Amino acid sequence: MHLPNCKAKRRWAYLGGAALLAGIWVFPNQPKAVVPEVIAIPSVSQSQSAEVPVAVAQPQQTIKRYTVEAGDTLSGIAAQYGIDVDTLTAANPGISDLIHPGDQLVILPQKGIVHQVNTGDTLWEIAHTYGVPVENIKAANTKDSDQVVVGEKLFIPGAHWSRADTAVARASVSRFLWPTRGEISSGFGWRWGRLHAGIDIANDIGTYVVSARAGQVIWAGWRGGYGYTVMIDHGSGYISLYGHLDDFYVERGQYVRVGQRIASMGSTGNSTGPHLHFEIQKDGQAVDPAGFLP
Repeated sequence: MHLPNCKAKRRWAYLGGAALLAGIWVFPNQPKAVVPEVIAIPSVSQSQSAEVPVAVAQPQQTIKRYTVEAGDTLSGIAAQYGIDVDTLTAANPGISDLIHPGDQLVILPQKGIVHQVNTGDTLWEIAHTYGVPVENIKAANTKDSDQVVVGEKLFIPGAHWSRADTAVARASVSRFLWPTRGEISSGFGWRWGRLHAGIDIANDIGTYVVSARAGQVIWAGWRGGYGYTVMIDHGSGYISLYGHLDDFYVERGQYVRVGQRIASMGSTGNSTGPHLHFEIQKDGQAVDPAGFLP
């Protein structure tokens, strides 16, 4: 079979191939064709296993003071500074909903509380108590080291005093620890025609008295027949009272953790000898502490 057209096409193909080769050899330095770079996109599994940079806490703004003006309310002031009323009242112990023009208020830089360092405290322990990373506390207080000093006041960003009640919460919301060592010299109940609203624990003057549960100090000072007294609000309607103290080591508005030393036993006020008068109140009514102690 005669296929002249096919032979002609084949000859032209040979000629085209030779011309291409000749072009390569004649112009060897011509720029090469650019091939687009293919960028590999990681799969979902790869991206999930990749390390994610951890954000480093930035230093917080400084604590400010605000002078109350006519028409101000606690909620309005709190909203103005981006905090809540609990944070505002915690930073200003003793204030009530009724504020007056000219009153000076401490404004924390964000939601949180102020913790006063006590004997034996470490920065790690404080951070663990409130569930806040150590680095966040250091950044909020512009600290370069983990060293803390007794009496130092630390701003704990994002913390709330009820979070310090972890030890009690593990057992029961209604449990308390023994506030001191000694013998019960008088129980709860009626005596001499009136209610003895707590229990008396007798021991030597100076015996340590500790907080029976975490909370906020709402009284620290002289209280009539109770003598030197400390009262702590534990939330959920619970308040504990420690009376006839020889000395106390906390101040009103301070947050304390369970088991923290707050005072020493004494015999001040209407007392017949060294002992601690210990009360627990629920919703304003005295209850028998024996039902709340281990």
